[in-house]
Amino acid sequence: MPDLDVNIFNQNLKLSYQEHEKERLINAINILNKSWSKFSNLRGKVSDQKIITLVSLELQDSIVDYKDKLESHQHNIKLLEKEIKKKNREIEESIEKINKFKLVLDDKDKEIDKIDSMLEEIHNELLQIKINILPNKHE
Repeated sequence: MPDLDVNIFNQNLKLSYQEHEKERLINAINILNKSWSKFSNLRGKVSDQKIITLVSLELQDSIVDYKDKLESHQHNIKLLEKEIKKKNREIEESIEKINKFKLVLDDKDKEIDKIDSMLEEIHNELLQIKINILPNKHE
């Protein structure tokens, strides 16, 4: 395991780490040192142990805050998933209705075609009658 020389809370340390966790370790150290610097005005007035305790409390509060936010986001995701399922059901029902209407429309189109065919036959018969009547009229 590689080692990393770092400065945490104004203390030089040598830390061993897994290679794939180097970035996380450096990030955590930066967060600790940033928190430490927030309390720089207390250095010399109170013990380092008290400052470390304040930093720990601040970080713990941040963790709880992030957990609360995470739970809120997870709750929102669940609500959105329910809404998506509801909308999907509505869409599926609408598609089913459209398909039923399409079948009814197809049936109506077939009926119209039959009526058109019948009207065409009637028209042809009327034309034939007209033709038959007209020559007789001239005689």
